[in-house]
Order: sequence, then structure tokens, then C-alpha cells
Amino acid sequence: MNTDRFKKIIKYSFTSIGVILLIATLLGYTNLRNLPTTENKKTQYLTIGKERIRCLQKGTGKDVLLIHGTPGSIEDWNGIIDSLSKDYRVTAFDRLGHGFSSSNQYTYHLKDNATLVADLIKELKLKSPLIVGHSYGGSIAAFMAVNSKLKDLEYMIIDSPLYEHQPSWLYRLVALPVFGKGIALVSSFTIANHQIKKGVSSLFKSLEKEVIDDFVKERQVIWSQPKVIYSKAKESVNYSDDLNSISKKYKTINSKITIITGKDAKSTFRNDCKKFNSEVANSELIILENTGHYIQLEKPLTIIEIIRKRMDSKP
Repeated sequence: MNTDRFKKIIKYSFTSIGVILLIATLLGYTNLRNLPTTENKKTQYLTIGKERIRCLQKGTGKDVLLIHGTPGSIEDWNGIIDSLSKDYRVTAFDRLGHGFSSSNQYTYHLKDNATLVADLIKELKLKSPLIVGHSYGGSIAAFMAVNSKLKDLEYMIIDSPLYEHQPSWLYRLVALPVFGKGIALVSSFTIANHQIKKGVSSLFKSLEKEVIDDFVKERQVIWSQPKVIYSKAKESVNYSDDLNSISKKYKTINSKITIITGKDAKSTFRNDCKKFNSEVANSELIILENTGHYIQLEKPLTIIEIIRKRMDSKP
């Protein structure tokens, strides 16, 4: 191959890649490949500011508010909502940019989420709810315990990063300014489903393969949306700075907090949970055996029992 021909091939290749990236970037700012809003009897949509938030509320009595991780959605709590709602009013929602909620003004920080939680408590007239957060949701709970003006709240943190988090190179790429949403769109067509399956496989310790496969299939539909991929990436890139900012204040927390993590599985944040427990005076640490990261899915009866004990002790 002569030099001129080689140069032409390189030129056309880069031009083609540039055109594809430009088109993908433009389309990335549309709703292409994002799931349409679904109305049903179980869920409702609330307008908070310029955001549309999918919520599920079931039962009556004392309030329990559930916050999912990243990525995640209301479905992450399916194993415990029905049982808890027999005695309590249980509320779950899709966080900004996840599930079926919007992300019009989301800046992808813990602070945004804490503000949304406070707005939901006000909008839904929740009375001193027990805040239960899984993974990123638990980090939101920790942020609220440090910063929230709602001083009468109690918290439960389920296996959460609480001090640091290192995003992968892929999330750093998706989080790039301008082009990130285009890369997220391309990812939704190409590698998303494979990455979801690969990532989820290490998150469980005791569930049967068939159950994990069903979980993967459902999450591939929800998590492969471009808005979710982009939200996850931006949250991951901002995560470490957010945690570093609040972790310096953990010793000032006065709220009652229960921390739950796993003893055996590699895919848990038990070291962060242990350290958090050592710094927060009014906290309790529960370490469960034979469980992975999604404790509420692997040990739903145990989580329900722990929540019931906390709720029974509330005034």
C-alpha cells in the first residue's frame, strides 16, 4: 500500500468517525432509545420543579422512604414493598435520570438527590420517614444526615460507598462534556447489555442463576437507556468529591442510623460501612453472612425484619 493511499484511508476513517460522533452527539440530546413514560395503577408521576418523577406509594401508617442506587429504579425494592406496606406507608421513586424519571436540570451530585428527597417528603406529606438507601441511595442518606434541615429523620444505609469511589475509564469517557450523551447513545446500541450482565454477575452471593438471569433481563431494558448510562457515568465521576466533602463531617451526625453490609462477598462496601459506624456515635452496624451487594434482594425477609424493628421503636 503506497503512502498517499494510506493517508487517504486514515483521512476518510477519521472523517467518518467524526461525522458519526457528531450525529450521535446531536441525537444524544433527544429522547432516542429512552423508554416512554408508562402510566399504570401502581405508580404515579409528580412534577418537582422542571422534573417529572415516577413514584410508587403503598400502604398506610408510619412512613418509609426507599432510595435506590446507581443505576437503579423502583423495581430494586420489589422484594420488600408489598410486605412492608401491610403495616406502613411505603414510598419508592426513580431518582433523577434513572428508571422513568427525567433529568432536565440534574447536575449529578448527592446534593441534587438530597434536595429531591426533601421536596418529595414535602409534596407527599410524609411524616418523619425512615430513609432507607441502598448503595448510592445510602450515600444520599449520609449526605442528608450531615446537611439536611429535616432534623427528625432516621436513616438506614444498605451497603454504600461512604468515603471514596473510583469511576472506570468507560464512565469517564461517557461523562465527557458535549460528546458524553452521544457516547451514551452509541453505548445503548452496542455494549450496554453486555456490560450490565457482566457487572451484575458479581453483585450477588446466594441467589440462584435463574433469579439473577431474570434480574439481568429486566435491568437491561431499564439501565440501557442513554439517559441512565449518562446519569450513572456523571454520578460516578462526581462521587468521590461528593463523598470526600461529607465524610469529613460524619462525626457531627446526631441522627440514628442503621448500617447493613455483607460479611463474605467481595462485591460489598463493608469497609466503608465499618469505618462509618466507628465515626457516627448514634449508629448500629449489622453484618450479614452469605450476601452480596443487593442485600434487599438476597435477604428481603431480614431487611424487612430490621426495618420493622426500627419502625416499632419510632415514636
